[in-house]
Amino acid sequence: MARRRWAATGEQLARWMASLESAPALPSALILLGGSAGWMMSPDFLARFKTVLLVDIDPWAPRLFALRHGATLRRHGVQLDFLRGDVHELLDRALAAQPQACVLFDNFLGLDSIYTRSLEVTARRMRGIRQRMRGRLWGSVHDRLSGPGTADWRHADCWARDWSAQSGQALPQQDMFASVQAQGHWLDHHTEHVLPPGLNTRLIAWPIVPGRWHWLEAAWVDAR
Repeated sequence: MARRRWAATGEQLARWMASLESAPALPSALILLGGSAGWMMSPDFLARFKTVLLVDIDPWAPRLFALRHGATLRRHGVQLDFLRGDVHELLDRALAAQPQACVLFDNFLGLDSIYTRSLEVTARRMRGIRQRMRGRLWGSVHDRLSGPGTADWRHADCWARDWSAQSGQALPQQDMFASVQAQGHWLDHHTEHVLPPGLNTRLIAWPIVPGRWHWLEAAWVDAR
């Protein structure tokens, strides 16, 4: 059931990943941070690279990722490597190992406000990400908001939109809430500092479990 429920979100993410094709001189290597089993990772996106370095704290991540995407990787001759541990702690090591690689934070950075339990620490860490990504082509998909909603997930393919923070345009929270028929308390994941100010981003609804929704934000940054 989860696969069916997440299908529309996965399709939206695949379209967003495919938009990287317009980037000039696309690197041949990808550093995938927090990719876990790659549940909603686009096989076509992975096939664009010659090497993929998966960094995740879950010891099951490489096995599950290979089960889901191994056939595609083998068919296209993509080499899959794995680093196990805390993504923040291993980030510099991964960057040094792949100095020209494209970097993707895969639904990882939205967890920081939960783990640090400090908005100040979270904001500092998010701004630090941008500093560490200087000279890179990189992207992130992360939680912005999450909470209960009664909308029918079978219509989730309608719930995606482009958003720009340029000219002081605020995050369209009320529209996002109304789209999924939000109820009760919603969590702000405090990921507003992940991406550079004024960037055009993609907002995508994700019915993670029945009755609970996440709004994801996704964007690519060419800082080369």
